[in-house]
Amino acid sequence: MPILITFLGLLAAAGYWYFRIRDAGGTVRDLADAANDVRLAARRFGFKRRANVHPIDCIEDARMAAAGITLAVAEMDGALTQAEIQTATIQFQSVFDVNKTDAEELVTFGRWIAAQSGTKSEGVRRMSKRLLGLAGAEAGSDLVKLVTAVGTADGSTLHADAEDALQTIRRYFPEA
Repeated sequence: MPILITFLGLLAAAGYWYFRIRDAGGTVRDLADAANDVRLAARRFGFKRRANVHPIDCIEDARMAAAGITLAVAEMDGALTQAEIQTATIQFQSVFDVNKTDAEELVTFGRWIAAQSGTKSEGVRRMSKRLLGLAGAEAGSDLVKLVTAVGTADGSTLHADAEDALQTIRRYFPEA
């Protein structure tokens, strides 16, 4: 009887570790898929990373900078909600005149580029400066519209940090 109990214990331990290792492999695949999604979204919009240059300074498409700003502001009150992601996708389709797939890729890229600066506020400042250089001052009104729509998508008002970010945007785009 003790041999049977020992055998069952070893079998249970082996099963436990087998499933733990299998789940870890799934997690690694999920992370690789997420990284691949960002890479493909970036490639689709012509983003090319250059050595010794900050990713924000590599942005050549104004839509990418605007997406990054919008999502950085939306994340200032915590992780993005499903409502914010859906609103961002719809707003990107409308403002940038792209299809749903492109809008979803802009969301993916925007989330990634927003995370590339130390703080969200610093990211908004840098991307606003970049957007001004790419699209000019006339992009400000659409940007304020995007930031406000996505930031209030879950039915709340803009967070205090998001209001500060909106003021930063208005400093770069006084016509907005």
